[in-house]
Amino acid sequence: MNIKSNILFRIYLIGGLCTLFGVAVLGKVYQIQTYKHGYWKSLADSLTTNYFDVTAERGNIYSADDKLLATSVPYFELHIDFASKAMTNEIFKRNVDSLAYSMWKNFNQNSIQGYRQQLIKARKEKKRYFPLCAKANYTLLKDVKQWPLFREGKFKGGLIIETHQERSNPYGQLAQRTIGLIRDNAQDIGLEEASDSLLKGINGKVLKQKIAGGEWVPMKGAGQIEPQNGYDIITTIDLGLQDIAETSLQNALIESQAEFGCAVLMEVKTGAIKAIANLGKNCSGNYSEIYNYALGLSNEPGSVFKMAGYLSLFDDGFISLTDSTNSNHATGVFGGRVLTDDGHNSQYTFLTPGKAFAISSNVAIANWLTKFYGGNNKKYYEKLQQFGLTDLTKIDLKGERTPFVNKPENWSAMSLAWIGHGYEVKFTPLQILSFYNAIANNGTRVKPYLVQQVVDNGKIIREYKISSSTKKICSEKAAQMAKEIMLRVVEDPNGTGRGIFTPHYRIAGKTGTAKMSFGSSGYTDKNLSSFVGFFPADAPLYSCIVVVGGPQGALTTGGAISAPIFKTMADKIITSNIQSNKAINKDSTILNKPLPMLIGTKEEVSEFNKRFNIKFDFKEDWEYAFVKSDSSRKIGVGKLDMDQNTVPSVKGMLLDDAIFLLENKGLKVSFFGKGKVAGQSIPAGRQIVKGSLIQLVLN
Repeated sequence: MNIKSNILFRIYLIGGLCTLFGVAVLGKVYQIQTYKHGYWKSLADSLTTNYFDVTAERGNIYSADDKLLATSVPYFELHIDFASKAMTNEIFKRNVDSLAYSMWKNFNQNSIQGYRQQLIKARKEKKRYFPLCAKANYTLLKDVKQWPLFREGKFKGGLIIETHQERSNPYGQLAQRTIGLIRDNAQDIGLEEASDSLLKGINGKVLKQKIAGGEWVPMKGAGQIEPQNGYDIITTIDLGLQDIAETSLQNALIESQAEFGCAVLMEVKTGAIKAIANLGKNCSGNYSEIYNYALGLSNEPGSVFKMAGYLSLFDDGFISLTDSTNSNHATGVFGGRVLTDDGHNSQYTFLTPGKAFAISSNVAIANWLTKFYGGNNKKYYEKLQQFGLTDLTKIDLKGERTPFVNKPENWSAMSLAWIGHGYEVKFTPLQILSFYNAIANNGTRVKPYLVQQVVDNGKIIREYKISSSTKKICSEKAAQMAKEIMLRVVEDPNGTGRGIFTPHYRIAGKTGTAKMSFGSSGYTDKNLSSFVGFFPADAPLYSCIVVVGGPQGALTTGGAISAPIFKTMADKIITSNIQSNKAINKDSTILNKPLPMLIGTKEEVSEFNKRFNIKFDFKEDWEYAFVKSDSSRKIGVGKLDMDQNTVPSVKGMLLDDAIFLLENKGLKVSFFGKGKVAGQSIPAGRQIVKGSLIQLVLN
């Protein structure tokens, strides 16, 4: 009995527990269906729907003269929804043949019958996202909307249109490296990269649903968050000047078969980059914009860096234009190592800053630097810092290489002399140009820049201000002396840039030639040839640097390769720029005081007279002439007889001109004092004995 009761108790207990479990399960189901229905539905929906970005329209890039340099061009991805409830079998059958014909006519990837079979199969399977065209332009899209089936309307025709954007440069490769590229599988470059935060805008959102086959399609009736389009940017690039720079550079590179070259044109007063050309030889042997050499090429600059030494000496008051140094016939010993000039400089003994800079004497600048800074290398390093040569230009492009100037405590005994003529330091072309531009700008350095305005629907929201980025790097007096010696490079008969002299306007500049080096690999046998300067020198509008790497042929120096490119650019710009021509004809303050005696060829003196509107008739038999004025500013021009074998009178001349005249007569020259020539040891009119020493007294 007890056993039976015990069994019954267990049965009832188990039954009761099962009942309670069933009630609990039913309660949970009810709770899920009633109270958490929204949550679980949302979770389920999330497996088949999702939000996708709607790409914002990227802003445009414009030139300074309102030319469109880069823009976003729309293209359209087209599909067909064969499961559309509005597309009846009758509508499909009525249009399928004509639709297949339209596809064949426009795409020609299949036969008419082949396209028809594809369409019938897709309709039978009720494909929601049948691919029609992966990349249609606007013209094709307009035509497609009128094709059979699609002209039935949006829902009956089932046409699905997705809009995308791709970047286009209307002017092709012109300034392509500077404008830049937006790339899916590589790093962006140029202004596209540097100004990406301004250009890209803010993406919107669209709700899409996953359908059979794993395709995502926009949900009908679902709203979307509209994108905020990017800003436009207005650059400083002048398209006409850019074309001049690229054409001039390319023609010269082809002629010399150089490996690469770059040319940068900067507005003196503002630092605005008006043109920047970078061309390298590609694998096919043609030249294209494959690298931004202006910012990324870091190499020893060679003789263009001599200006850093001279400007430092002028600014510290150590030398003047009338001082001189003994170049010892182009040979010197510094730190136990012999330093020489080019062979043609061996004819000179005493050199003034102007003459030394004109003929690019290594020994002369080494003499002066070691004399005045040899006991204090730190002082010279601080001058380079003062000039901004140890800093980045901070132009609004990425990829600028950092200048290399070793700390003075790491200099060897010969470093100062070698740095003086452009070795043991490394700079980019833009960094060198920025330094020279400060000289053209009377000692005020401005930051180079490429973006001048940021615009939103025609409204300027940001504008570059030059006032916030200027720096005085030297005195105006020092800058003026630097300009004077730069003029000698082109105007001196023996100047390294004499080949680009023009009677129509004045060029101030400096040539440079250095061996190309590649880090630990050392120097190559290829030259890096440079010319940097500004024009018109009397009232500088533009500074410019041209650098050519690896030119081939007999002439590979900066004066032979880069200077003519500079001249070609300057000629075209001058002739096409009314403002420049006005600047050329502007009266100079030089006529407000007595002129020292100036000498030169008849053509040179004639150009001087033309420049300052001096009327004088030259005789046909004149080869050399002079121009001078007295205290009353009365100007006189006369014949300078260079053919007679007699000592000329050089009283009243500047030392450089006196040396030029006497050395061309075969005399050796020494002098003492400062100023203009007041006396000469061999009287005028005496017969010349070649190699004789004539001493000049200056005061």
